[in-house]
Amino acid sequence: MESNNNDMKLGITVDEARKMLGIGRNLMLQLVKLEGFPAVRFKRKIIINKELLPKWFAENYGQYGGYKY
Repeated sequence: MESNNNDMKLGITVDEARKMLGIGRNLMLQLVKLEGFPAVRFKRKIIINKELLPKWFAENYGQYGGYKY
């Protein structure tokens, strides 16, 4: 039985995260700048914690997040 490589990944890319949330890339890039957002930046690479993203979303649902339009 072959395991899916995506199941083993701890982190996901900005594009993978935005697809999970159903939002655009620009909004996703604004969210990763918020304090408390489950992301780590390695120079230009942003990795988002795949397991903490749904928890963060549930805890912040209905808020504007403090970012500017």
